[in-house]
Amino acid sequence: MVRLAPLLLLLLYSAATVAGGAPLPARFSIVYRLSQAGITLAELERKGRLAEDGSYIIESVAEPRGLAAWILDGNTEERSQWMLKEGKVVPLRYTYRENGGSRKKRMDLEYDWGKGIVIDHHSGRQWRLAEDTQDQTSIQFAIMERLRGGEREFHYSLLDGKRIKHHHYRVTKRKMLDTRVGRIEVIGVREVRPEGKRYSLFWCAPRYGYLPVRIEQHKRGSPTLITVVEKITGFRSPLRAAEKHLPVSCLRGTLPPVILLK
Repeated sequence: MVRLAPLLLLLLYSAATVAGGAPLPARFSIVYRLSQAGITLAELERKGRLAEDGSYIIESVAEPRGLAAWILDGNTEERSQWMLKEGKVVPLRYTYRENGGSRKKRMDLEYDWGKGIVIDHHSGRQWRLAEDTQDQTSIQFAIMERLRGGEREFHYSLLDGKRIKHHHYRVTKRKMLDTRVGRIEVIGVREVRPEGKRYSLFWCAPRYGYLPVRIEQHKRGSPTLITVVEKITGFRSPLRAAEKHLPVSCLRGTLPPVILLK
C-alpha cells in the first residue's frame, strides 16, 4: 500500500509576510499537483486564514488523483497554527491525520514555549524544544520569512513525530520559470545535505511573498518527486492576463513534501 503521508511534507507554503512587508492575506488558498516519473499522484489544497487572536491557521488536504487513486488509500489532513513574533514564526499547535488504509498515523502536537517542551497528546510523548523548532507546515513559512528578510543561509529544527531533526538551507540562484500562474521569477533554496543523500529544492516566487511554486525532491542528483502549483487565490499580483496562458514547460518532468523533509 502506498501512503499519502510523505506527500503532505512536500508542501510548503510561503512566508508569514509577503514581499514589500505587506501582511499575509487574511484568507488564501493554493492548489498543488504532485507527480513522480511524469505520473500524477495527488492534488494538495492548502487554505490559510488569520484567526482572531492574530495567529495563522493553515489547513491542508492531500487527495490521490489519476491512476494513483487506485493505489493510494484515503487522504492526508494537516493543520498548523502559528504566530509571527519579532520576525520569527512560532508554532503553537499542529495536527496530522492519515485517513484510510491499515496505517493511520496521528499527531497532535502542542508547543509549550514557556516550559520549553512540545507534547504529542495522541501518543503521550514529549520532547525538549530546540531553538527555532518548527512543525511540518510552519517550517515552510519560516523559510519564506527568512527569504523576505534577505537571508541566504539558515538553519531550522523539525519535529516529525518521532524525533527532532536539524535542517540546513542555502539560497542557490534566480531564474525565470513557466508555471500555471504565469512566467515568473523564482529563487532556488536547496537543503544542504551530505553527497548522495536525498535533498529538497524549493523554487520560491518573490511575487507571491516567496511562496514555493515548484518543489523538487532530489536523489543522486536527479529529481524523483515534484510538486507544482496549479492555482493561487487570495494574493494580489501584477500578473498580466497573457502570462496565464503560457506553456507550462516546467511541468514536463518527473517527481512529488508534500515535501519530504528527512
